[in-house]
Amino acid sequence: MGMINVKSKLKNQVYTVMAFVGNWYLLYIGIRFLQNGRFLRGFLLLAIFLAFLYFSIMNIYYFFTTKKAPLDISPILEKYIGGTPEEIREKEEFRQRLSRVERASRQSSSPSGVFDDQMLLPAQVRSSPVQKSNIEKIALQMENAGMLFKDYNGRSDDEIQTQMQPDQTEVYAIGDNGIQLPYADIRMIDDKPTVFAGMNQIEEMPVGEIAKVGLSNFSNAKLENHLYLADALLIGGEKKVAGRSGMITEKENYSIKINIAYKRRNTSLPEGLK
Repeated sequence: MGMINVKSKLKNQVYTVMAFVGNWYLLYIGIRFLQNGRFLRGFLLLAIFLAFLYFSIMNIYYFFTTKKAPLDISPILEKYIGGTPEEIREKEEFRQRLSRVERASRQSSSPSGVFDDQMLLPAQVRSSPVQKSNIEKIALQMENAGMLFKDYNGRSDDEIQTQMQPDQTEVYAIGDNGIQLPYADIRMIDDKPTVFAGMNQIEEMPVGEIAKVGLSNFSNAKLENHLYLADALLIGGEKKVAGRSGMITEKENYSIKINIAYKRRNTSLPEGLK
């Protein structure tokens, strides 16, 4: 194992020293075979000794110095064997962690605050072709602003397939739960509860109409409850689907997911909040 860079740096340093010291025993055995007339085995052991000595020296350069090793054939071996140096793996893991931190810092929280899950009801949103086009425009604006990450949380296809639940068949690039829209609001337009969204209130666009809140239509739900916009999420987009021979990339249109917070009307609220 001291000849292959698969462990941590400290362990590889130990393995390199052990391999370098133990390798000289091969030289001794090879010489003894030659002295006893066993030339084939003797020369074979000497060849193995020289090969191990070369890799030991390469590892000494790699793990104990900052100098570049001369005549390093590791890149050629990695190309055919498929190995990845530990340093590259660590950089990739760091890049993925940085991507997650950047994703969390740039994605906006709910514009309406935080509500108890027991106060939330899912809303059914219907969008016209024009409103669907507006949703796509908002998604593009969010991507250009660095608020939308289509990177599957920095995971490779193998990692995605390994982490999928037994009953899960697809994974979305922006996240299965979607991401918060920067701005969203609900207003009555022609007696229809219309959802507006955008990068901000100035750039808002209609993106759909609320058909149902929970199991009730919007009008009946509003008669019985005070209704508030709790969450406005962008969902959909690029996704990976589990196929027979691996993950298949597909594309679907973005859409809007709305959660409504409610409070029974047996409480008194200011007229402007009703």
